[in-house]
Amino acid sequence: MKKILSFLGKVLLGLVIVALLALGALQMLKDKAEETGGNDSIAELHKNDWVDLGLPSGLLWAKFNIGSTSDWDTSYLYAWGDSKSKEYFRWRNYRWTEGDRTPTDSGVNYPGRYDSGPGDHGKLLKYCTNPNYGKDGLVDNLTTLKPEDDVATIAWGKGARTPTPEEWLELKNNTTQRWETRGKEAGMVFEGRNGNSIFLPAVGYEEDGYWERYNEMGSYWTNTLGDKGIVYRTSNWDYQIDVDATYGAKCFKFHKYKHMDIDNVVRYRGMPVRAVHPRME
Repeated sequence: MKKILSFLGKVLLGLVIVALLALGALQMLKDKAEETGGNDSIAELHKNDWVDLGLPSGLLWAKFNIGSTSDWDTSYLYAWGDSKSKEYFRWRNYRWTEGDRTPTDSGVNYPGRYDSGPGDHGKLLKYCTNPNYGKDGLVDNLTTLKPEDDVATIAWGKGARTPTPEEWLELKNNTTQRWETRGKEAGMVFEGRNGNSIFLPAVGYEEDGYWERYNEMGSYWTNTLGDKGIVYRTSNWDYQIDVDATYGAKCFKFHKYKHMDIDNVVRYRGMPVRAVHPRME
């Protein structure tokens, strides 16, 4: 009997060790994924988080926004080409500009909206097509996000990326849409011809400490720089700010009444990212 109990004890101990090793391996996988954005380990974690909408290109769309764990989670916003979500979105904390972006006529840490003038943008460090706005005359002519700067690739692994403007329009033109509320979040359902669908929350956007158009408008980044200048006006139309196209990027916008289009907006604006992936064989 003692021998049997001893044998069973050894078996039980072995099973415990195997279980601990398995848990440790899983944790190592997650830790490694967090340390090395864009690798195969992260892609493996998200392999079941893609939706086939039956699009002509075969492109797959993510179930959730980057950083979220459900299709109605609206907590995570990103500036264009930035991999970190944050609370305030302004030129002076934008990843790809450098210089004094604090207005001289403001004595507060976070100036109010439109306090900044064109001279407060800072010089661009990357993704610059105009030598007048690049640091030391930088012109790299990069107009689409590199994988190392694409939060979709960093967060969801190899193959994942931010959609192009053309891919957003493919989604629009090859699905039916309906406005829907899930929990407390309103947004648009895009349903493919195969019956599969994704829900895009109408998050709006965050800029200069103001969260705008929440539950009214969806505004999602593309991976492409803007091609038009941007004009801002104060709410009372006292003055306007003209922003060169190289400081902008393209986004996809939709409203409750289904008006959808590609727009040019300033790159530091905080908006959600929804990833895409080529069809998996």
